[in-house]
Amino acid sequence: MRIRILHACMLLCMCFSVMELTAQTMQVRGRVTSAVNQEPLAGVTVAVQGSNTATSTDQSGQYALEVAGNRATLVFSQLGMLSSQIVVTQSGVYDVRLQEGSDELEEVVVVGYGTQRKGDLTAPIATVDMEEMGKRTVTNPMEALQGSVTGVQVVSSGAPGTSPTVRIRGVGSFNNESPLYVVDGMFMDNIDFLNPNDIAEMSVLKDASGAAIYGVRAANGVILVTTKKGTLNMKPRITYNGYVGFQSPTNVLKMANAQEFAAYAMATGNEAFVNNSVSKFGGTAENPAMDTDWYKELLRSKALLTNHNLDIQGGADKITYTFGVNYLDQDGIMDARNDHRKYNIRMQTEAHVTDWLKLGFTAHFNNFRNYSANNAAFRQAYFASPLYPVYDPSLELAQPEKFGSSTVIGMPSSFWFANPVATAYYNNNQTKGFQILPSAYAEIQLWKDKLTFRTQWSQRYHSTHNINYQPVYYIDNDQRNNNSFLRSAQQRSTNYIFDNLLTYKDGKEKHHWSVLLGQSTREDRWRETWVQANDVPESEEFWYIGVGAQGTASATGYGEGGFRNAGISYFTRGTYDYDNKYLLTATFRADGSSKYQTKWGYFPSLGLGWVLSREKFMESQTLFNQLKIRGSWGKLGNDGIQPNAGYATVFSGNNYSGIFGSIGTTNGSRIPGYRISKFFTHVRWEVVEEWDGGLDFALLNNRLSGTVDYYHRKTNDLAFDRPIPFSWDRVYGNWGSVTNSGWEIGLQWKDRKDDFGYAIGGNLTTLKNRVNNLGGLESILNGYPEWSAEFPSRIELDQPINFYYGYEVEGVYQNQAQIEADPIASTYNTQNPDNPILPGYLKYKDQNQNGELDEEDRVNLGNYLPKLTYGFNIALDYKKFDFSIAFQGVAGNKIHNLNRAMRRKYSQMNADAAFIKDLWTGEGTSNSSPSAAGSVAPWNLQASSFFVESGAYLRIQNIQLGYNVDLAKGIPARIFLTADRPFIFTKYNGFTPEVAEMGFDANVYPIASSYSLGLRLSF
Repeated sequence: MRIRILHACMLLCMCFSVMELTAQTMQVRGRVTSAVNQEPLAGVTVAVQGSNTATSTDQSGQYALEVAGNRATLVFSQLGMLSSQIVVTQSGVYDVRLQEGSDELEEVVVVGYGTQRKGDLTAPIATVDMEEMGKRTVTNPMEALQGSVTGVQVVSSGAPGTSPTVRIRGVGSFNNESPLYVVDGMFMDNIDFLNPNDIAEMSVLKDASGAAIYGVRAANGVILVTTKKGTLNMKPRITYNGYVGFQSPTNVLKMANAQEFAAYAMATGNEAFVNNSVSKFGGTAENPAMDTDWYKELLRSKALLTNHNLDIQGGADKITYTFGVNYLDQDGIMDARNDHRKYNIRMQTEAHVTDWLKLGFTAHFNNFRNYSANNAAFRQAYFASPLYPVYDPSLELAQPEKFGSSTVIGMPSSFWFANPVATAYYNNNQTKGFQILPSAYAEIQLWKDKLTFRTQWSQRYHSTHNINYQPVYYIDNDQRNNNSFLRSAQQRSTNYIFDNLLTYKDGKEKHHWSVLLGQSTREDRWRETWVQANDVPESEEFWYIGVGAQGTASATGYGEGGFRNAGISYFTRGTYDYDNKYLLTATFRADGSSKYQTKWGYFPSLGLGWVLSREKFMESQTLFNQLKIRGSWGKLGNDGIQPNAGYATVFSGNNYSGIFGSIGTTNGSRIPGYRISKFFTHVRWEVVEEWDGGLDFALLNNRLSGTVDYYHRKTNDLAFDRPIPFSWDRVYGNWGSVTNSGWEIGLQWKDRKDDFGYAIGGNLTTLKNRVNNLGGLESILNGYPEWSAEFPSRIELDQPINFYYGYEVEGVYQNQAQIEADPIASTYNTQNPDNPILPGYLKYKDQNQNGELDEEDRVNLGNYLPKLTYGFNIALDYKKFDFSIAFQGVAGNKIHNLNRAMRRKYSQMNADAAFIKDLWTGEGTSNSSPSAAGSVAPWNLQASSFFVESGAYLRIQNIQLGYNVDLAKGIPARIFLTADRPFIFTKYNGFTPEVAEMGFDANVYPIASSYSLGLRLSF
C-alpha cells in the first residue's frame, strides 16, 4: 500500500513538473518589416537576450522561436538598421518594424580569435560591406575590395584565374608583401578559391594592435574571412544568385598603322621593310597594302563570363546547417586557349549538444582547371610590324598552320619579332587542381556566459598538376619547334593548425573585462616533382612520361623540391572598459619557428580608446551621435623570407693551382688548388613596429559617419642580399629598415526621404614610403629582369623603395644654336663627332652644373607606389528600384613604359600611335618627344624621364541597376544589370596603368570590362 502511495505521489510530482515546464515555454512568432516602406526584412537576427537562443527571418520577414521561461527580451538586429527590443510574457504573435540607421557601437566585429563590439575596438579594423561586394561581377573576392577599404591597395590582373596584388599600408619588405588570409580559422596565402557569395563577414586588420595576435604571419596585415552559416530555429532557405555576361577589352592600345609605320621606318633607315612589303603584298611606300592590327587579331571582342551559386541554410532548435555549390566559367580575352573553370562545394553544421557543449564542422571543396595564355604574345604584338599578315599561304615550309613571318619583309629572325598570333596559338599550358579545407571544433561552456574553452583543428590539402606541351611547328628559322616538348609538374601542399582557446568574459557594474589565453600548433609542407621529355605525340592520351607509360619512356629532365616548417605559439589578449567609455586592449604573442636559427619571437601590442560621446559634458550637444578617439602600438613579424643564409662555395682552376717539381728543363706537375668562400648569417623574421592614432565619429542623427587615422609603421631587420666588401660574393641577412606612413580617411552620408533613399561614400589613403637603413650601404640597384642594367630602379636611403633612376629630360633641342649653347651637348659632340646630338634630340638636365652628363645627373624619377589611393560611390533606391555606381583611382605613382624603352635594343620595332604622333618634326613642333631619327639614337635611349609616365587613373569600377520583385508569395527576387570596369580615365600610354611588377610595363595581360545580367531569388 505504501509503495502504491509513493508511486502516486511521484506521478503527481511529475505531472506538476511537466505542467511547470510547459508553462515556462513560450511559442512566439511574427513578421519584421521596414518602418520606412513596410517591406519585409530578410535575414534579421532575432535573439533572446542573455541566452544562445536565436533565429533569423526568412525572405517574407517571418520568424518563429521557442522561448524558455515566462518572460524574455527579444533583440531584433540587422546591419544597416537600428536594433529593437521587445519584452514577451506569453506565447503569441509579435510583429516588429525596424528603423533605418545603425548603432555602430553595438555592431559585432570579427577580430583575431574572437569577436568584439565595434564600440570597444581600439584598433582601426575595417569591416567590408558584403552587400556591396555582392554587386561586383568579379572572380576573386579581393578584386571587390578595390577602392572600398582605406589602407588597402588592390592591383588587378586581367588573366583568368590569376590573383591580384594586395598591399596593406604600403610595402615594408623586399621578400613578401601579401597579407595573411584567415578563412574560418585556417591560414591561407590567397582566397582565389572562394566565391564572394559564400562570405558572411570580412574584416581587415591593418595595424599592429589588431594583427599582433597573429605574430610572425601578420606583418603585411591580416584579412579575416568568415563564411556563411545557418541560424537556430531557421526555416530552410534556398537562395540562387547568378549571372551571365561577357568581357570585352577596354582601353586597347592603338598601334601605328601601315602608313604611319612606313613613314617612321623610312625616317629611321628601315626603308627595306617597307619596300619588301610593297614588293610582296602590294601598295606603295606611302600607302602599303598590308595593314595588320595585331592587337585586334590577338584579342576577342567578347569573352564569356558566367557564375552560378546555390545556397541552402537552415536550423532547428539545437542544430544549424548550410550547404552551397558554385560554378564559375571565365574565358580570357586573348583569342587563344586561355580560360578558367572552378567548382566549389561548401558545407557547415553546428550542433548544440548540451547547454554547455557545442560541436561544429566546416568544409570547403574546390576543383579548378586553368589554361594559361602565353603573355609573350602581347609583348610581340607591340613589336610586330603591320606590314606582314597573320597568315601567309605562300610560305611553303610553314606547318601545320600557314602563319606569316616577319622575315619575309626583312625583319630580324628573333623572338621579339615573332608572329604574336602564332605564339598564342602554339601554346598549351594547363593546370588542374583541387583543394580541401576541413575544420572541426568543440566549444565548452565551463562557466555559463563567462568561461569558454574552444579547440579547433583546421587543415588544408592542395594539389595541382601542370602540363605544358609545345607541339612541332615551323614558321621561320627562329620561330619554330623541331621537337615536341612536354613538361609535367605536380605540387602538393599540406597545412594544419591546431588551436586551443580559453576565454573569460565578465563584468561588474560599469566595469567589463575579458581575457583570452591561446595556444596554436601549425605545420606547413610543400613538395614539387617535375619531369620533362621530347618527341611526345600531340594527342593528350600520350602525355605521360616513364617506363611503361603510354607516352614516352625517356625523360630528358627530372627534378624535385620542397620544404617542411613547423611552429608553435602562445598568445593572450585582455580587454577592459569602464562604462563603455574608457577602453583598453593588450595582446602578446610568442612564436616559435623551425625556419630560423633564432627560434622565438615576441610580439606585444597595446590599444587605448576614449568614447567622448558617452561623457556627461557631451550630453547636451546634438551634433555628435558617436565620437571616439583611439591610439595603438604594437609589433608584428614577417616569416615570409628565406629560411637560412649560410652557404659554402669551392673555387678551382688555374688561378688557385700551381706547378711544383720543376728542375732545370724538366717540367714539374700541376697541383690543383682550391679556394673556399663561406659566409653565414643568422637570419630571423622581419619585425614591423607600428603606431596608429584614429578618430571614429557619427553625427547629424547618424547620417554622416566616418573614420580618420594616421599610421606610422617601420619594418626593422629588413632581409635582402648585400655584397661582401672586396668580393663578388653576396650574402642574405637582416640588414635594413623601411618606413610607411600616411593618412586614412573614410566618410559616408546616408539618408532617406519617403520612398527615396540615397548614400554617398568615399575614402582616401596617403602613403609615404622611405628606406631608413641598408646595413651600411648607400644604395642598391634593382630593376626589371633582363633590363636592370639599361633601365635600373634604385633602393636608396631616405628615398622610396625601387624608384626609377635616370636622367631628367628638360626638353628637346629645337635647333643647332641651342645645341652649341648647351655645355652638355657641345662637350658630347666634341667627344663623339661621328654620332653627334642633332636638333630633335632630348635635352637632359645638368643636375650638378658641371657641364657634363655623368652619373651625378641621375635622379629619382618616381616610383610605382601611389601616394594617394581613393574610391567613392553613390547608391540610390526608389521603391523597388536601386542603382549604384562606384569609382576607384590612384595618384602620385609612376610607370616605367618598358614597351617604348625596348627600342634601345630593337630599333626595327613598331610603336604605339601616340608615340608616332608626338614625334618632333621640326622646330617648335614638340618639346617632349624626339624626332623619328632621334628615337633610335643611343643618346635618346638612355634611362630617363622620357620613359617614365604618370600611373594616375580614375576608373568607373562598377555600375549596377536592380529591380526587386516578388515572383510568388514568399519568393522575392532581384534582377540586376551590371557593368564592371567599363571606363577608365588615364594619360598612360599602355593597356592599363595597373602594373604589378614594380611598375615596369612590358605589356601585361589587359584588364577587361564586363557586362552581365543577373538574378537572385530565395524561397
